[in-house]
Amino acid sequence: MAGCHLFHEQPREAHIPHQGKPDPSAAGLRNQKASQLIDTDPGRHVLSMHAAQQSQTRRENSGSFDSISMPHQPPINFSRVSEGLYRSGYPQTPDYPFIQTLNLKTIVTLVNKELPDGYQSFIRDNGITHKIFNMTGTKKEDIPIELMRSIISTVSDINNYPLLIHCNHGRHRTGCVIGVLRKSSKWNIKHIIEEYTTFAEPKVREVDLKYLTDFELTNLLCPSKPQALVAPTNTSRFLGFIIVTVLALFAFYPLGKFRVQESRPKTS
Repeated sequence: MAGCHLFHEQPREAHIPHQGKPDPSAAGLRNQKASQLIDTDPGRHVLSMHAAQQSQTRRENSGSFDSISMPHQPPINFSRVSEGLYRSGYPQTPDYPFIQTLNLKTIVTLVNKELPDGYQSFIRDNGITHKIFNMTGTKKEDIPIELMRSIISTVSDINNYPLLIHCNHGRHRTGCVIGVLRKSSKWNIKHIIEEYTTFAEPKVREVDLKYLTDFELTNLLCPSKPQALVAPTNTSRFLGFIIVTVLALFAFYPLGKFRVQESRPKTS
């Protein structure tokens, strides 16, 4: 069935998030954490020196990342997840020139709200497919497994790449989706939690950590369809009626025949 093939091999990368208003000390800490995260997992691709230096230079040279000092500013919490897959907070108008450089094919939005002015026009003018999922996040309620299954199916499909996935701030909802995607790529849970924390700080949610820790990959498998047994279609009901009727006729026919013969008068 289409949509059931959920797992695509994801390059094991971990990139440093871009923050809208960086704190030099916090940026240094994030750099250190990201480096440790990559170094402790031999299966990951090493973060390119160019990307790391560029990210650090932007933090040191720009206090506000405004459109004057940085015409192509990334969205808040922007980072590359793997080749052709990106994550961020909700893109704003000043972010559009940067997003254009990604040559996106798909944008996945995890927030079902009224689109900001110009966002739909930007998406349409650049030929981007926009997929919106109404994901409330673990703080308010459990994430329905059907919803997560649909999101992962979309995000892991390389036919949708280059792809950007985002929520409001690129922290919790996006973090949960990327965490599940990392699990499907056989990441260690320790590194999954570290990556989530890097983007979610200083608002790490314990419910998100529990969700990622307890999540079972078997939940992403396509379920069987017992509905036909529970609620048969009209056609199956009709066929069942015909079968029962035929069996009843065969069962009662000999008895009826016997009674008719018994009632006939004897001839001399």
